[in-house]
Amino acid sequence: MISLFHVVLSILLPISLGILFRFFGFTQEESTALRKFVIKVTVPFIVFRNLLQADLESLTQILPSVTAMILMTVLFSATALGASRFLPHHKDLRHAFIFSTFVGNYGYLGWGVMNQFYGDAGFTRAVFFTLFFWPVFLLAGFALIYLLNKKEDFSHRGLLLILGKNSAPPLLSAAAGLLCNLFTFHPPPLLNTLINQFAAMTVPLILFTIGLSFHFILKRSDLPTILLSCIHRLFLGYLIGLATCAFVSLFFSLDPITKKVILMESVMPTAAMAPFFAEHISLDKKVQASVITLSTAFSLLTIPLWYLVTEALF
Repeated sequence: MISLFHVVLSILLPISLGILFRFFGFTQEESTALRKFVIKVTVPFIVFRNLLQADLESLTQILPSVTAMILMTVLFSATALGASRFLPHHKDLRHAFIFSTFVGNYGYLGWGVMNQFYGDAGFTRAVFFTLFFWPVFLLAGFALIYLLNKKEDFSHRGLLLILGKNSAPPLLSAAAGLLCNLFTFHPPPLLNTLINQFAAMTVPLILFTIGLSFHFILKRSDLPTILLSCIHRLFLGYLIGLATCAFVSLFFSLDPITKKVILMESVMPTAAMAPFFAEHISLDKKVQASVITLSTAFSLLTIPLWYLVTEALF
């Protein structure tokens, strides 16, 4: 029986260390560089290792997991658009709410949480869930921009470059891991050691950089919008997760771990990459930064609670 306290502590400690180093003067540039190192270097290693070692039977969960991520993004986008109608008619504020709510931190905090709660099997399912995160994230985001602006004010070539740059490392490492698994190829011991060493860095560094990203200055007048976004992601999200599981189960067989991962991913806080769209549509950047910080901070309390609920249901 996994000790929930031990698991939560293992998540909180690296995040707390990141917060501490932020107060010690870790700069935004250093945080960005470290995050890029994790995404572009260590993540491909852990993706490759986990898919190389994955039980071949678990590979049947790739298609339902990807389908679940796409459906969940559509549902969050639709409900965020609907909920934004209850906000003051200030365009930048509403846009900040929508683009802070439609996508969660599935492939960053989500990976760390799934690894801690469900081990390698959970992490592998989380990788399946986020295999096409960047294409879905970008296409859904620009679709929202089109709906809100009624025009396309972005470069298709630029979109393709962003897709390739950010999707290639995890997709290529996933493909390599799957092929090596299918053909029972095992890397030489020296290379295998290198892979494991870089893979072992990933989850602690993910959680550490989340701590580095915290911002604690909030405007009182923005609190209703910030809290509504947090409630949407951290509480309403579970209902969206249940609906997603129910719909996907009509067409695919979901194993118990995949169901749990989908439900837990549905209550992840706002994605750290959400500010990307501020370059393409006018929105209140300070409100969005506050949503990211506050939703992540609250999630450290709500994630363990949803874990208990999920374990009771499944």
